[in-house]
Amino acid sequence: MGVKRYSNLSLLPSEIIEWEILPRLPVKSVLKFKSVCKSWNLLISNNPDFIKSHLDLNPNNDSLILMGGQKKRRVHDNDSLLQCYTEIIGSINGLVCFYNWHDDYEGYEIAIWNPATKQCLTDIPNLPTRHQNRELERDDYFGFGFDSVANDFKVIYAIFIEEQPLVGEIYSCNHRCWRKITPSNFLFRGCVYMRPMPVTSSTGSPYWLIMQSNGKNSRLTVISFDVQNENFIMLPEVGSIDRKQGQASVLMTFRDSIAVIIYDWTMFLTKSVDLYVLNERCSGWSKTSIGPVIGKEPTLPSWGQHLFQCFKNDDILFVSSGHQLNCVNLKTHAIKSLGKDRKLCRIVHGCAYSESLVFIKGMEHFNEKEDEVGIFFLRSLEAPAN
Repeated sequence: MGVKRYSNLSLLPSEIIEWEILPRLPVKSVLKFKSVCKSWNLLISNNPDFIKSHLDLNPNNDSLILMGGQKKRRVHDNDSLLQCYTEIIGSINGLVCFYNWHDDYEGYEIAIWNPATKQCLTDIPNLPTRHQNRELERDDYFGFGFDSVANDFKVIYAIFIEEQPLVGEIYSCNHRCWRKITPSNFLFRGCVYMRPMPVTSSTGSPYWLIMQSNGKNSRLTVISFDVQNENFIMLPEVGSIDRKQGQASVLMTFRDSIAVIIYDWTMFLTKSVDLYVLNERCSGWSKTSIGPVIGKEPTLPSWGQHLFQCFKNDDILFVSSGHQLNCVNLKTHAIKSLGKDRKLCRIVHGCAYSESLVFIKGMEHFNEKEDEVGIFFLRSLEAPAN
């Protein structure tokens, strides 16, 4: 009986194995099959149709990539990558883009990394433009996007200057060069006093949450960049917060949509939160109030909760006072404790991440331990229930 079963498997068409079975396996398992034969090695490593099929057939690949506190480090043998301070720009289709800046502020070093395949693109030309025209009040922002029409990953460098159009540069991985972005058709107004972490939507465009001072309150504005038409877009105002009253906000992905959550960071669990979800077709916001999560004082400390990102299963990751890492589910209100891991409790920002086989021409093998550069991965299934 066992011999017959083996015989039947050996007769399974190669097309079924290559296009129906392999694409449904986790990245780590698929990579092991590269050593089976030369044709499978080429299929897994270089076939764009197979790589896209694997990406599409793993919709439940649900993780967050988290960035710890800034610190000096070196994570590349030739010293060309991540020599000083590192910040994540964004993640899409399994690729993580981050930049490196030096104490002397002479410029930015940028890299695109696939943590699952341990490949990294490090030959992106440095941006030498930082802090030119120092007399101007300006803020520099980065974004990472994917143009699905041109099949091109793009890095956006945006400059926000008071009472001027948004300007910047864009790097195309297909064309391997930087070029100027057409100035925005709107002026940037307000005082930006919080450096936001950009969020890349499922459609491939990066978004930035901007806080602008407006008397007692702070207005929340979201700016996006259309990666196909390569232009900045100012979205309708989300709302306002009163920071003196303990209100805070965070930009994140929620069920594959861009969302803004306004919450009371002093009493997050015992007060309702306002969830604004973006409809990208009409560029409008829909508001929903959720909670309170619990109706009485929690066993967790009730002050100092900071929200970071949302898993696909509606679990929101947050850190409470005492450096306790937790998840709360927006549907069930169930709270899960992830303990007091000292590494994870240094989180400063994070973004959604999904493993993939995606690569960019020019990537080279990169085998560095993530926690040594302050980067951590957290799967939704790793959060144990209380």
